[in-house]
Amino acid sequence: MDSILQRLKSKTYWAAIIGALLTGLDAQSGFFSQYFPIEYRLYIPMLWPLLMMGMRELTTTALSDK
Repeated sequence: MDSILQRLKSKTYWAAIIGALLTGLDAQSGFFSQYFPIEYRLYIPMLWPLLMMGMRELTTTALSDK
């Protein structure tokens, strides 16, 4: 139980959960991708993993230090 609570303190972890939910929502409805040009819509789901990798690089402390 402690490991779950420790992970829930991570902002990166919460961002990943929210991003996964938004990506699923967009995959089902196309809500977000409708604002992008047609030629870029296929690449929208690939942006989230790139954003998460960038956020992980900006994280300064390890999860075990929290």
